[in-house]
Amino acid sequence: MHSTLKIPTLKQAVSSLAICALLAGGVGLATSNAFVGAAWADDDAEGPKKDDAPGNQGGQGQGSKGNQGGQGNQGGQGAGQGGPGEDSDGKGPQAGGPSDDGSGGGKPAWAQEGIPEVELGRLSVARSPDHVLERALEESVVNLTQDMVDFYNLPLDGAGGIIDELSNNWDNITIYDSPLQNLALLEELLAGGTTSLTGVTNDNDTLMAVFLGVASDKNVPISTDTVIALATIFGETISNADAEDLAVAAEAVRIAVLAGHG
Repeated sequence: MHSTLKIPTLKQAVSSLAICALLAGGVGLATSNAFVGAAWADDDAEGPKKDDAPGNQGGQGQGSKGNQGGQGNQGGQGAGQGGPGEDSDGKGPQAGGPSDDGSGGGKPAWAQEGIPEVELGRLSVARSPDHVLERALEESVVNLTQDMVDFYNLPLDGAGGIIDELSNNWDNITIYDSPLQNLALLEELLAGGTTSLTGVTNDNDTLMAVFLGVASDKNVPISTDTVIALATIFGETISNADAEDLAVAAEAVRIAVLAGHG
């Protein structure tokens, strides 16, 4: 009876000792693990510090690039400094609006004020762009013949003169009939130049009368206002007296063309 009671007591003692050992071992393991973890923690703490140094340098390098970008922005501001200066009114050009000097801004000469209200008919082609008139002038020079030179060198009046030939010998003469070519030749003389027609030596007043009279509509009278209107379209100035003289001579040519051509 007494021996059987001792066995459970011994087992309990052994079990208690085993449990204590296990608990002691667990504590030691935990302590060991805590120590190792702390060591790794120390290593990790030192590691980023070493790596941070070059990392910070890299960040500074990027910061320098950022500064360069800032200089680029300053360049952009410089490009935008082409605005109005201190003496500017801050207003941009107004296309088609009148300019301070009365030149009419972006308007062509024929679109500005000051042109008399007069019927131009075929003479309206005077509003053609400059390059069109220049090409017409070049074509007139190329197409010039000796018979034409002889005609344009004739006197305006008298027997066998230009008006006489136009009225009575229309079918046997060769002239410039294109209003564009005639007006290109007229503009050249209104500008104070000499004719580009090689061999033609007649005076400018006679030549302008012929060019204008032939360019005009046969049934539209040529007046002083007609001449002033054309001069204005061409951007030239002419006195009223000169405009009147040219209108009278050109009107005589127009009537001669009407008589000869019908």
